Amino acid sequence: MKRNRVLAALGILLGLWGLWYFFPTRERQVRRQFKSLAAWASKDGEEGSIASLQVAREARDYFSDPCQWTAESYHLAGNVSINEITQYVFATRTRMDRLSVKFYDLVVDFTPEGQARVTATVRIVGAGKGGDALNETGELRCTLAKEDGRWLLKTVILVQVLKK
Repeated sequence: MKRNRVLAALGILLGLWGLWYFFPTRERQVRRQFKSLAAWASKDGEEGSIASLQVAREARDYFSDPCQWTAESYHLAGNVSINEITQYVFATRTRMDRLSVKFYDLVVDFTPEGQARVTATVRIVGAGKGGDALNETGELRCTLAKEDGRWLLKTVILVQVLKK
């Protein structure tokens, strides 16, 4: 009798976990997209050109076409096509030995139109092939829209807040 109750309780907990995991809220979907974006953008160790190109082509999983960018510290402003994003990612990955991208303090709000507005702190740490170190922290403000069942970045504004 006690065994049946324990099994029933475990079954209920497993069912609740399944609902939570497989049917996430919109906010959790957006947070998962940022977690996936950080893993996609990061690089640890040597990577051949073909592998770098394959990873760069996965930009379609994260960015809408076109995507509006503003990053004054990189002299970038305006609409950027998915092909240009792929080229930027490929160029960056081939120049870096290590690259770590992490997002902190995500604040997610939804507009009446169903878009997600996200503000976060982004930390980028890396080492270039020539030994150059990269250590930047900035504020990221972006808008995401759900396209084909995925939350894609439509606008990206990068504000550099800390400089070494």
